[in-house]
Amino acid sequence: MRVAYWTTACLEPAIEAVSKEVFDLAASFPASRIFAVSPHLSAPLRLRARALGLHTRFTPLLQCLIPVIELSAAVNHVYGEVSPWPFCKSLRRRPIVLTIASEKGRPVDDFLARCEVVVAQTEGMKARLAGWGVESKRVRLIYPGIDLARFKPRDASLPAGRPNVLFATFPREVSELDARGVSFLLETARKLPQIDFSLLLRPFSGGGAARSLVSDRVRAEGLHNITLLEGTQERMDDLYRSHRFTVIPYTTSAGGKECPLSLVEGLACGVPVLISSVAPFSRFVLEHDCGRVFECRAESFAAALDDAMNAYSTLSDNARHAADAFFNLRNTRRDYANIYDAIA
Repeated sequence: MRVAYWTTACLEPAIEAVSKEVFDLAASFPASRIFAVSPHLSAPLRLRARALGLHTRFTPLLQCLIPVIELSAAVNHVYGEVSPWPFCKSLRRRPIVLTIASEKGRPVDDFLARCEVVVAQTEGMKARLAGWGVESKRVRLIYPGIDLARFKPRDASLPAGRPNVLFATFPREVSELDARGVSFLLETARKLPQIDFSLLLRPFSGGGAARSLVSDRVRAEGLHNITLLEGTQERMDDLYRSHRFTVIPYTTSAGGKECPLSLVEGLACGVPVLISSVAPFSRFVLEHDCGRVFECRAESFAAALDDAMNAYSTLSDNARHAADAFFNLRNTRRDYANIYDAIA
């Protein structure tokens, strides 16, 4: 099956979730190609991954090429926003699958109507699609899949000691620090010196301002219980297993990716999550008892962590069970293959 994948991701699969999801999925369909348009791209060409990315200033060129490109594929798969603006008007010659990996904004009604299948990654998005009038027969709920043979629980329990928490969804822009919850974590670390925090500063191209601002603040405020991890981590599975918890501290529902990949990978490693009540995926965490939910206050975070520590063995087992049931990459690939076969 030849699939044309269209995305506004930055084609940095080592550090960016949507890019990784697209690359992992496309790898299962060897004749497929990935085409991206993003303000964070110049003109990267990844031959081995069969991917081409263009800066947004080249959007008119891409719109001219789309009619030719899509005719070479059996299916168009748009992977990204609710309203993927570069592709809404141009994709018309092959069946379209839309995966909503970022739920911000409202749809372009005409484009949504032309999609054969619309895939949500959260129950909340699935409900919104129904509210927008999308027929249930066109909607699927498919979570992002990961390699469960790589992301697996630690062999033995962590030694007793100070609880440590990993934040692995650092934003690109300074303007995102508050909503993503970084500012909240810094303030919480100041108020709760008995807890250790690790912040993974993802090396986005052109995204150094947020990293520098946070680094300066950690030094200026003497936050010795915060460790800043620089650079690309080659073994994220080892990093998860060296922490008791991951954290998703969004302060608004639009704080970041609604189904965060760091949360998913952590669960697979048997690492429970601490997640704010406003984060859309908190509902999943509550239903499957694979972490604890907190309000965006330091005292609520501390209470959630204490509760999670007391139930750690159960939460860790539930975390892996949830990963087995919902986030197996083989199942994700199978589900999409069935969709492609049905609509091609």
